[in-house]
Amino acid sequence: MPLYERDDVATPYGKCKSCQKDTRSHVLEAAQYEEFIEEVVIERSEEYANKHWEETEEIVKMRKAREAVVVCHVCWLERRREIQKIFERDYEKWNKNPTSYIGRIKVVGEICYMYEFNQELKKMQYLIRKLKEAVIQ
Repeated sequence: MPLYERDDVATPYGKCKSCQKDTRSHVLEAAQYEEFIEEVVIERSEEYANKHWEETEEIVKMRKAREAVVVCHVCWLERRREIQKIFERDYEKWNKNPTSYIGRIKVVGEICYMYEFNQELKKMQYLIRKLKEAVIQ
């Protein structure tokens, strides 16, 4: 059965991807759930009856198939400072010649997207647009 995310439950606590503390501060990847069918006895004969019978019903249940990937706020802030330092050091040269730094732009863009660094993500989207325009020409 396919895996899916659930909006009706809170993100379960998990170990921080970096420091292993229990947290759910920043969800990088939501937990994945799957459905399964279980047969449940809803009625049965008395223990001392001459004929024993039971009535069952199939019900659909959900279980967690994959844990959420989470980061505590301290590690999130630390990662953001790292990205900001990279921007201070490299953004201008990326902007001047984005085709020379395709791999690095892709990696930093994915980090900004995953960690939801919105301000930095806007700058990365601008660079990605410039890359696409350069490739199309």
